[in-house]
Amino acid sequence: MTTESFRILLADDDATVRLLMQAALEKAGFNVTVACDGVEAVRLFEAGPADMVMLDVEMPGMDGYAVCSYLREKVGDELPIMMVTGMDDMQSINRSFEAGATDFIAKPINWNLIAYRILYLRRGYLNMLALKVANARSTAIFSAIPDTMFILNDKGKIIDICSHPDNTPWLTSGVKSTLSQSLPEQIVNLYLGAADRARSHGTVELFEYPLKLADGKTKYYENRIVVIDPKETLCLVRDITERKDSENKIFHLAYFDNLTGLPNRQSFMERLEGEIKRAKFTGNKLAVLFLDLDGFKSINDTMGHNTGDTILQWAAERLQSSTRPSDFVSRNNTEQPEVKLARLGGDEFTVVIPNLPRTEDALILAHRIREAMRRPFQLESRDVVLTASIGIALYPDDGADAETLLKHADTAMYHAKNEGRDNCQFYNVDLTFQAEKRMHLENDLRNALQQNEFYLVYQPQLDVAEENFQSVEALIRWQHPKQGLISPLDFIPLAEENGLIIPIGDWVLRTACTEAAQWHQRGRSLQIAVNLSPLQIKNPDFVKNVLGILAETGFPPDKLVLEITEGALMEHSENILATLLALREHHIQIALDDFGTGYSSINYLKRLPINNIKVDQSFVRGLLDKKENIAIVRAIISLSKNLGFSVTAEGIESLNQAQVLKYFGCETLQGYYFSEPVTMQEMLALNDKQWCIEPLRPNGVNHESS
Repeated sequence: MTTESFRILLADDDATVRLLMQAALEKAGFNVTVACDGVEAVRLFEAGPADMVMLDVEMPGMDGYAVCSYLREKVGDELPIMMVTGMDDMQSINRSFEAGATDFIAKPINWNLIAYRILYLRRGYLNMLALKVANARSTAIFSAIPDTMFILNDKGKIIDICSHPDNTPWLTSGVKSTLSQSLPEQIVNLYLGAADRARSHGTVELFEYPLKLADGKTKYYENRIVVIDPKETLCLVRDITERKDSENKIFHLAYFDNLTGLPNRQSFMERLEGEIKRAKFTGNKLAVLFLDLDGFKSINDTMGHNTGDTILQWAAERLQSSTRPSDFVSRNNTEQPEVKLARLGGDEFTVVIPNLPRTEDALILAHRIREAMRRPFQLESRDVVLTASIGIALYPDDGADAETLLKHADTAMYHAKNEGRDNCQFYNVDLTFQAEKRMHLENDLRNALQQNEFYLVYQPQLDVAEENFQSVEALIRWQHPKQGLISPLDFIPLAEENGLIIPIGDWVLRTACTEAAQWHQRGRSLQIAVNLSPLQIKNPDFVKNVLGILAETGFPPDKLVLEITEGALMEHSENILATLLALREHHIQIALDDFGTGYSSINYLKRLPINNIKVDQSFVRGLLDKKENIAIVRAIISLSKNLGFSVTAEGIESLNQAQVLKYFGCETLQGYYFSEPVTMQEMLALNDKQWCIEPLRPNGVNHESS
C-alpha cells in the first residue's frame, strides 16, 4: 500500500492546527480528509472508511474519546487511531488509551517529525495486517490438513495441540500432560526416537503404528516429526485406518481367493518360490501336493454352480482342518512345518509342506486329506460324496523351481486319476511304492505290540574258558500276519523315528527277563544281554523302568547285560553317564556294542562304568584276510584288558576266526559258527554242548608281540 492510497481522517476543531497538519501529511504523500469536529469525523468515516484516524481530544459536541470509542466498537482493534493531547496532560493520555487509541501526539506539535511518526505507525499497521493474513492463511491450512498437530518438547511433554484433537481422542494435553499418559511405552519410544533423529539430522521423520483404543477397535496412524527448535518438535498425526483397510482389501483381492478365503495362484507361487529358496539354503526337502476333486464337474452340471461353490467352500475348510502340522509330522520332529494351502482355480487345490522330515510324511498327509474329502457333504436335499486325486512332487528331486514342481505335481495328480481316482501318486512312481510300503509298515508296527506279533530269539555266546554257553543275546523278531517275517533292519529304524522304540524296548526287556527267569528256575543260570536304543537311555524314567521289570520278573540284576552302541554313549554324555552309574549301582552290567565304529577316546572309556566291550563284526569278518583288521582287533582286546573290561567278539562264521580270537585273548565268542539265533526251547538244548577251541596264531604275528 503506497502513501497516496493510505487515507487519513483528521479531526480537529482548531482550523490552524488542522491546516498545518493537513499540509504536513499531504507533503509526506498521504491522502488526507479533514473534519472540524467529532460528529463530522464519524459521518465522514461512515461515508468512506479511512486507513488511519487522527483525533483531537478536545472537540465540541463529540470529543475525541467518544469518537475513538465509537470507531473501536464499529471496526475493532486493527484501525490505527492517534490522539492529539497536551504535553503534560497525563490524564488525557490515559483516557485516550482506555478509549482504544493506538498512539498519541503531544502538543505543541513538531511539524517536521509528524510525517515520520505517521509513517512508523503506518508500517506497524501494515505489518499487523500482514500478520493477520498470515494467521488466517495458517488457520486455513491447519483446517484443511486432516492431521492432528501437537507440539512436543524434548522431555516428552505435550506443549500444545494445534488442530483436530477430535481425530486423536486418546491424546491428552494439559500443564503436566506427557505422551506416556496417552500412549503405550513402545509407541512413546517411537516418537522420542524420531524427534531425536529429526533434531540431529534436520530431517522429517516418518513412522506408522497401530493403536488399540478403549473401545477395543484398532486404529492405524501415520506420523511426521518436524523440528521447530532444539527443544520443540511439531508432530503431525494422521488416521490412516481407512487407507490400511483399503490396502488390506486390495491385497486380499490380489492374493486370496474370494470364494474360499485361501491364497490364490499368484500368492501360492510367490510363497513356493520363497520356500524353495529357504530349502536350498537349509538343505531341507519340501513337498508340493496337487489336489483335484473327482467328479466335481458333474456337481456343477447337475446341481448348479451355487451348490458347487458351497461344496468348494466346505472342501477348503476340510483341507485346512486336515493339514494341521501336529497331525502328520513325526513325533521326534520338534520343528513342525507350517503347511501352506492355496486354491489355484476351479476344484484344484495345492498344499506345500516345507522342511519335510520324511518323504512318507507327504503321503501320510495326502491320505489324511483323501479321508477328509470322502466324508459326505450334507446338502439340504441329499448327501454328496466326492473323492480326491492327489499328485506329489518333491524338491529338489522333482524340480528346482516353483513352475516345475507345480507342473510335476499336476502330472502326478493325473497319474493318480488314471490309476482309478481317489488315490495319491508321487511324480516318481517308484517313490510312491516305497513311501506307501513304509507308511503301511509304520501303521502295522503300531498294532504289532497289541496283536502279540513280536517274539524273541536268542544267540548263544561261548565262554572260551568254560568252553560252553554261559550267556545269550536277546534279539527281537516280527512275524507279520500277511508279510511274514520282517527283518529288524526294516522296522527298528522306523521305530526309532516315530518313538515306538520306547514301548517296544520295554517289551523286549520284560520278555527277555521273564523267559530267562524260567531258565534259572530249571537250573540254567544264563546271563542275558538286551540291546538298548539311544532313546531308551535318554528317557529319565529308564532306570526306574528297568528296576521295576527286574522286580516284576524276579530276574537277578547281576545276570542282566544292557548293550548300548558306542555312538549313543558319545551323545549327551553327562546324562547318559549318570544313568549308567545308577544301573551299575544295582549290579546291572553294561556292554559297549559295535566298538570300533564310533569315535570313543581312551579318556572317555576310562570314565564309563562298563563291563564289556563287543568287537564289531565288520572287523571280525576280515580278520583272516586283512592285516589292518588283525591289528585293530588285537589293539581293541589289548586296550580292553588294560582298562579292566572283558571282550566279546561277534560275527564269527568260521573255526579259524574263533581260534585267532582265542589266541588274542578274547573271552566270549558269538556268531553263526556256533549257532544262529534260536528260540527259548532250542536254547535249552544247546546249553550242555561243549566247544574246545584251540588258539591259532595268525600269519605275520609273532608270539613275542602278541
